[in-house]
Amino acid sequence: MNEFEWLRQMRDLNQPVAPRNDLWTRIDAKLDDASSREVITPTQTPRARHRRAWAMAASMAAVVVLAAGIVWHMRVVPQSATSVATNATAPNNEPWKPNDPRLAGAALQLDATRMELQQALEQAPNSPALQRLLQRTTAQQNQLRELEKQAG
Repeated sequence: MNEFEWLRQMRDLNQPVAPRNDLWTRIDAKLDDASSREVITPTQTPRARHRRAWAMAASMAAVVVLAAGIVWHMRVVPQSATSVATNATAPNNEPWKPNDPRLAGAALQLDATRMELQQALEQAPNSPALQRLLQRTTAQQNQLRELEKQAG
């Protein structure tokens, strides 16, 4: 079989195909049959209602605990942008250059990040996200300084 025959067969498959028998008549018959039957609903026992009430109460309590946990986790520590910026600056406002070459690249990157965050805080001083990023960057710089002290 060559490519042209294959393409012709593919085009022939793109034709609509009628079903062998009509499905709608059987569907209608089943629906009529189901609607004619009497629907019997089982009554709930008091024990089942009691379990259901406890399950609803437990799920509501879980939602409240989850919401409280999210709110507690996302709480923002009120601190002005200027105090964050002054706490984040390095001594003498000079970039810190460690002697260890393995730490020098990280120190350079963290210092550049800190300066960019300070510039962004000047434009949006009330941004809690920028304040958190600046605090995190400062903490990373302090950890890097500790690593240099430990390395000797």
